[in-house]
Amino acid sequence: MARPPGATTKNFLRILSDPQRMILLSAGEGNISKGFENVLALYQYCHNEGYRPSMELSSLGIVRDERDNPNVDDLVRNSKRET
Repeated sequence: MARPPGATTKNFLRILSDPQRMILLSAGEGNISKGFENVLALYQYCHNEGYRPSMELSSLGIVRDERDNPNVDDLVRNSKRET
């Protein structure tokens, strides 16, 4: 069993869902590592603006569409779309 992550963790392994992989690829213009760094930079910016994990994203003025949330089981791309 792996050790739980903590403040001294230097490396971690995570299996990405398809939507999570798409987000990192998009954020990194096709480079997952660059996308991960860009997401970290975005969180740093949000943290500096006063955002904390217990807060709603709406506190930053970000409009959030739950259908595009990678943690939602019923994704938009899996639903039937009108043509």
